[in-house]
Amino acid sequence: MRSEDIFKAMTGIDDKIVADTYNYSTKIKVVRASKNLPFAAFIGIALFATVTATAVAAIHHFWGRGMTGMVSSTDVQQQTLIEQGQAIVYSEEPDYSAYAVTDQGITIVPDTIIADAHYAYVSFKVSGLNVEGLEEPGAETTYYLGDDPDSIHSWLNGSGSFFDGIVPNEDGMGEYEDGTPLQTTENGEMITHYVDENGDLQYNLMVSAADMSDSLLGQTLHMEFTQLGIYTDKCELTPTASGSWSFDLELPQVSNAKVITVNKQVPGTDSTIDTIEITPISIVVNYKVNGKLEEYEDCNGIPEFMGVGLTDGTNYKYISNGGSSYYTDDSMEKAVSSACFQRIIDVSEVRSLYIRTSDYEDAEIVEVVLPE
Repeated sequence: MRSEDIFKAMTGIDDKIVADTYNYSTKIKVVRASKNLPFAAFIGIALFATVTATAVAAIHHFWGRGMTGMVSSTDVQQQTLIEQGQAIVYSEEPDYSAYAVTDQGITIVPDTIIADAHYAYVSFKVSGLNVEGLEEPGAETTYYLGDDPDSIHSWLNGSGSFFDGIVPNEDGMGEYEDGTPLQTTENGEMITHYVDENGDLQYNLMVSAADMSDSLLGQTLHMEFTQLGIYTDKCELTPTASGSWSFDLELPQVSNAKVITVNKQVPGTDSTIDTIEITPISIVVNYKVNGKLEEYEDCNGIPEFMGVGLTDGTNYKYISNGGSSYYTDDSMEKAVSSACFQRIIDVSEVRSLYIRTSDYEDAEIVEVVLPE
C-alpha cells in the first residue's frame, strides 16, 4: 500500500466545532486519529511516516520508547529540543518517582513531553497492566487544560493509544523497533509488541488546541486515566482495572516557531499562501482565498498541508499526523490548514511545502517553494 493511500484512509474522520465558540465560520474540519484508536486503525499511522538514523557522540538525553515510536527523530534532535526547553524527559527529573501514580496495582508515570503553541505529544509508562499474546491494550482517559474542564479555553482535540512496538523505516513502511520486518500469524493477524523487556507499556497522547488562537505553551495539562483494559473483537474496550491515575503536567514554554511570509498561489487553486508558522513539530498555513472554494459534503475545499521538502533534497510528502482546516472569517476569504508532524524537522532546512489542492480524496498534491 502506498503512503498516500494510508494517509487517505487515516484522515477520514471529520468533526465540526461550533462556530460562535471560536469566532470561526461553520466550515471547520478537524482531521485527526480517533481517541483511544484501536490497533486496526492506528497501524496506518505507523506505516506512512519516515525516519532517518543519525549516529552522534556525547548524547545526554534519551526520549522514552513511546515518544520515539510516536515522533521520529535523531539523537541530535532529541537533545537539542530538550536543551532548548521544547521537550521534557521526566525520567531525568530528580523527583521522577514523585510523578508516579499507583492504583489497582498498576503504576503510571509521565515519560516525555514535546510541545509548541498548537500541539503537544505526551508519553506515559504503564507498569502492571497484563497484556498477553495478540491482545491490544486500551484506556479510557480525560484531558483538558488548566483546572476548569468546563471553560472553552480548556478544551482540546486529541487522540491516544498504547505504543505497539512498530516504527516507520526510511522507506516509510512499518518495521519493529529492532529493525526486523513485520510478521503476521497464520491467520493474517499482525504481531505486535506492546510490552517491553521490563514488562511495561507506553501510552501515547497527541493533543491540539481547540481554538488555534489559544496557546498551549506553559499551560497545565490535566490528564486522567479512569479505565485500563483490552480491546475485544468489536473494538470495544473491556476494562480489567478501574481507578484514577491523575496528572497535572506543565507544558514546555518554548516553541522554536518561525514565521515565514510566502505570498504564493497554490497551483491549481484559488488560494494563496499568505504566511506560515512552522516549528519542529507542527505547521500553521494561512491562506488568502481569491474565489469561492468548492464544498462537497464534509469537504470544505481548503488546500491541506501534507509535507515538506528540505534543502538537502529530502522530501517528506506525507509528514502530516492529523490537524485541522477551517475559515477564519465569515466572508470565507481567509483560511487555515494546520498539522502536527510524524517526525522532528529543522525549520531552517525547509525548502518547500507539499499541499493537497483541496481536502477531496482525489485532490492533487503540489509543491510550493518557499521564498529564499
